[in-house]
Amino acid sequence: MPSAPRLSALPLVIALTTALATPLAHAAGPEPSALPSFIGELTARRYDGRSDDLLTAGLGFTGLRGPIPPAADPDRPTAAELRRQAIWGSAGLSAGSGGGLGRLYGPDVDRGRPVPGDGKVAGVEYRAVAGTGAHSVSFVVQVPDDIDRDRPCVVAAPATGLGGVYSMVGTAGAWGLHHRCAVAYTDKGMGPAFDDLHSGTVMAHDGTTGPRAELRGRTAFDAGLSDAERARFDAEHPYRVAYKMAHSGANPQATWGRDVLRSIRLALAVLNRDWRDGAPPAGYTPASTTVLATGVSNGGGAAVAAGEADRTGLIDAVVASEPQLNLAPLDGIRVRQGGRAVPAAGLPLIRYNALASLLQPCAALAEPTAPGYPGVDVSAARRRCAALVGDDPRLIPRRDAERAGPDGLPRLAQDALVRAGFQPQSGYLQVSHYDPQTPASYAMSFARASVDDALCGYGWARTDSSGTPVPYRRAELAGAFGTSSGRAPAPGVLIDENSPGGPVADARSVGPGGEHDYNLRGETCVYRLAFPRTGAPRAERDWAARLAEGLDETRRDGDLHGKPTLIVQGRDDTRVPVNHSSRPYLGLSSRAQGGRGTVSYVEVTHAHHSDSQAAGFDNRYVPLGYYYQQALDLMGERLRGRAGLPPSQVVRTVPRGGAPGHAPELTRANVPPIASAPAAGDRIRVTGGTVWVP
Repeated sequence: MPSAPRLSALPLVIALTTALATPLAHAAGPEPSALPSFIGELTARRYDGRSDDLLTAGLGFTGLRGPIPPAADPDRPTAAELRRQAIWGSAGLSAGSGGGLGRLYGPDVDRGRPVPGDGKVAGVEYRAVAGTGAHSVSFVVQVPDDIDRDRPCVVAAPATGLGGVYSMVGTAGAWGLHHRCAVAYTDKGMGPAFDDLHSGTVMAHDGTTGPRAELRGRTAFDAGLSDAERARFDAEHPYRVAYKMAHSGANPQATWGRDVLRSIRLALAVLNRDWRDGAPPAGYTPASTTVLATGVSNGGGAAVAAGEADRTGLIDAVVASEPQLNLAPLDGIRVRQGGRAVPAAGLPLIRYNALASLLQPCAALAEPTAPGYPGVDVSAARRRCAALVGDDPRLIPRRDAERAGPDGLPRLAQDALVRAGFQPQSGYLQVSHYDPQTPASYAMSFARASVDDALCGYGWARTDSSGTPVPYRRAELAGAFGTSSGRAPAPGVLIDENSPGGPVADARSVGPGGEHDYNLRGETCVYRLAFPRTGAPRAERDWAARLAEGLDETRRDGDLHGKPTLIVQGRDDTRVPVNHSSRPYLGLSSRAQGGRGTVSYVEVTHAHHSDSQAAGFDNRYVPLGYYYQQALDLMGERLRGRAGLPPSQVVRTVPRGGAPGHAPELTRANVPPIASAPAAGDRIRVTGGTVWVP
């Protein structure tokens, strides 16, 4: 394919119409114009900032506040319609402004002030893929027409959670575009790709779906089964679906850092090829271009991974919000809160989440006013309480159970969660965080299990009202790119393949006695793989060893090679507890960098892993997203040489109060700023290998 004309040589307003996709083949010539070798074909599409754009997909801020934009034909949405839905979901403005989103922070707020106009940003969007099928990684680079050529910048924003490549457009992407930076996104090799093993429907990299045979070569994920294996599997387990994060066999978390670095190299390459007019004399290079790696949750972990993997100065700084980090052994790093040693620190997600899933149904009974409690099966939860009593010190010790009696077991389950490193006040959030899909899918990912392995008796499928697997509707599969969180396409759920009455939705699983028990059997299996037992059966030991090997490929050691880094996290985080992520990472980083203190950590009270302001959350919690955007602003000032980073600190917020569902509007009085000079009683310090948290 011949090279298209360079965009920098064309009058951008008229050279390419909004609807025109322009393939860009490898450019001839020396570096830095050549595309990176890991990229095959690159495509570009220009958005005029009127009918469509980079930030709002043509919806404007008003459209982002409305309902999800429908596809003209839900059974056959176009790539443009799926992109629009994904970008709409990334902004979250439909949630309303009571919690401050869209008013105090969000894609329509820049440096604390509302963005004028409708927010549409004209520019060029590049899409590329590295690798194929289950081992593929998607990239998107957005370059606004008004990119700052005098002080060029790139914001690398890996996807949050298991989300798709557009999942950070409304947060880090908006910040970058408002600051006239190019923005580089990657799905980290995860994203919403699936393989419906019954219908043969798979997803292409642009989000469109179709038969596996027709999309061959363009599929973002394939379960890797032969036609005969598929037929057998569907006959034995009809209507199941595999999805990329759990079943790729690639352990994508192991390459998060590499993927973020690749997204940055791609951004610099397209800038050098197509945006040279007015560029620095030597082009867009690490020396001339400021690069900020940033993300939330898994994306925050990926940004940190990239900072550690970068040993050549490609990245200038890192900002991470509530980063999910699997840490190297702490080897003497300790965490103390209020002068007392925390009970546990530095566990990887697969371990603390597998343990939490076992304990949460029982612990839920101690919080009858918590969000999610009305959905608790009290009888099943009590059975789970009884099953947790025994000799495992991580669960409910038998002696304590005898003293407390049956009614005291839920409180003992909460105590066990605190011993595991969760904050004492997180009890209120445990029931809403019960999610056995997470440890099950991470176990499969780390162990590189196939969907055919059905590790621990788990699968995924759409179900009917009785919990029995049934076929997906076409529209449900077709719309997954715009609506899926990265797991099985909605409304797919976790399946217990070993339930005595036959495969059934995990939420309806029964034990050997025929009574609902929240699938104790499956969750115990994942727990034992995460915490291997001496004398376990050979098959269990083999899977546990595979899981441990995959986990070790993802560990972070704290060495960011001197990069200024700002991490923010909510103290009440129950998805990624502070004692297992940001707090010990601060200690590891201090040790790795010789105590030079290039990492600042901000811990926000009354904030957790979700910015949800639904009833029961609205009156108790403030949004961490407000502080993430503030952290980006602070790092922006640091990179411009206008200010240093604030010292590590606790920010003490004020909940909105009021009745659940009727909290007063969040104001700045509820969310004091990150302090440039925090009070001594709010400072977080690292001395002698100990992280001291007020």
